[in-house]
Order: sequence, then structure tokens, then C-alpha cells
Amino acid sequence: MTTPKDKPEIALHAGSIVKRYADGTEAVRGINLTVAGGEAISILGPNGAGKTTFLRMLTTELKPTAGEVNIFGTDAIADPRKAKTKIGVTPQEAGVFETLKGNEHLELFGRLKGLAKNEARSQSERILADLGLSESAKKRVGDLSGGQRRRLLIGLALIGNPPLLILDEPTTGLDPVSRRQVWDLLKRVVAAGTTLIFSTHYMEEAEQLSDRIALINAGKIVALGTLPELQSRFPLRYRLKFTGDAVMRSTKTLFFEKFEEVQSFIENTAPVEYQISTSSLEDVYFSIVGEELSSNGNGDGRVSK
Repeated sequence: MTTPKDKPEIALHAGSIVKRYADGTEAVRGINLTVAGGEAISILGPNGAGKTTFLRMLTTELKPTAGEVNIFGTDAIADPRKAKTKIGVTPQEAGVFETLKGNEHLELFGRLKGLAKNEARSQSERILADLGLSESAKKRVGDLSGGQRRRLLIGLALIGNPPLLILDEPTTGLDPVSRRQVWDLLKRVVAAGTTLIFSTHYMEEAEQLSDRIALINAGKIVALGTLPELQSRFPLRYRLKFTGDAVMRSTKTLFFEKFEEVQSFIENTAPVEYQISTSSLEDVYFSIVGEELSSNGNGDGRVSK
């Protein structure tokens, strides 16, 4: 039997938060989200859905028009300074100190977070190595590439070992190798007990890093759950991508509930080429947020019998 002591600590609770601007625009319209300590939550949604506004309210950068935000028991609206001590943030866009070297940048932020000088240096070296930036550590930040700067911003969030990380599209602009490096590092810090909330446009990133996935559209969470839970909302399990006959060479995508239906379609149609796969998070995403699943001119591309 579960007792109160067995329940995981609540890292973050957002209750009915709203952000309404002076012109009447509601960027966030009553989002509720509770995140357990050590949990990893990804936020997916189209541009303009309210993802960044939502995260900026969690980090106390923006004050909600209504609702509550609680960070490890601290009212983040009433006491933002205390709440910030528990959060590491990578914003979507941020300025850096161009004249500082990479290691100096990290050490400075470590000192600002209360680390002793030796500890700030030690953590800086470890984080730079984990992010593949050791060789760039002594370069001026102004001389780093865009991808190196992005990784440095992730490092600034990590230094000081904050119990909660809030990262807004952390791997945007990174090459595949660097992205995997960041994934591996984030997996390790979550495994060590850090709570992670991040937005992304990369479906594979959400699949790789998330315990639960939240889909946001028009300022609201329209779906929240584990990957299997979200996939259960999309019963068209099989995806068939195929090329028509020798005359009609266009590529099309259809979805089916049963594998037998896929086999029957192939036998009756005899496509030149085809590929069968199971439906992905991307298919679930497009289904739930209301965008078309295919662009082949045949409606939403679904087949259901």
C-alpha cells in the first residue's frame, strides 16, 4: 500500500496558468501540469502554440495573468528569487558575454550560483567535456560557432546541479553528433534525479528523453501521457508509404488499423515500391493537433475499416 512517504516529491506544479497580454491575446489559456521529481517531460506543439510563453512563466521570467506556479514547495510567483535557485534554464534565445572564454563563462555562472571557486572550475571542466567543448574552452565566446554557443548555454543551465532544468528547444541548430551528445548528458542527469522539462520540435528527441509528452496547441495542453498512452489515441497503427505504378510515380502515405489490411492493399494495388512501418509519435502529433497526416492530395491519408 502506498503511503505519503512513498509518493515522489512534486518538483513543479502549474495550476490553471493563463497569460493574457494588453491587446487581449491569450498566449496560454489555463494550463495545468504537475511534474514529479526526477521526471522528464517534453513539450511539443506548432510555432505560436504557447510553448515558450509557458516555459517562461515556469522560470519566473514572465508573470502569469492568472494561476499558480510552485517549484519544489516554493510559490514561484510570490517568491521568484527563491524559486530561481532551484532552476537551470536554457532559453530559446539568450545573450552571452562575448569577450569571456568558454570556461570563464561557466565558472562565472557557477560562482553566481554559490559554488566555491575550485568547485566551479571542476564542474566547468566536466560539463565542457560532456558537451564536447573541451577543445573550445579557452576560446572567446564571440569566436564560437552557433552550435558551440548553444551547447555552452546548456552547460550554463547545468552548472551548480540545479534540481530542475527547463530548456527551451535546447538542441536547435546542433549537428546530429552534438545532439546525441546532449541527449546522453541529459539522460545521465535525469537518471541521477534531476527533473527535466523541455520543448522541442524533434520527435525523436521527445521519444528518447521523455517519461511523458505534452502536446500544446492554441495555448492549451491537448494531450499528455507516455508515448504508448499517446499512441493508443491513434488506432491506425500501420503506415504504408508507397510509389504508384510505372506511369503514376507519385509517393503516397496511407494508414491502416490491421496488418492484414496493409497486405490486402499491396496485393490489390501492386505498387512499384513500398515501405511498411508502425505509426510514430509524429503521426500521433499531427492527428491530435489537427494537421494533415499527408500531403498527397488524398485528404488526411487515413484508411480505416
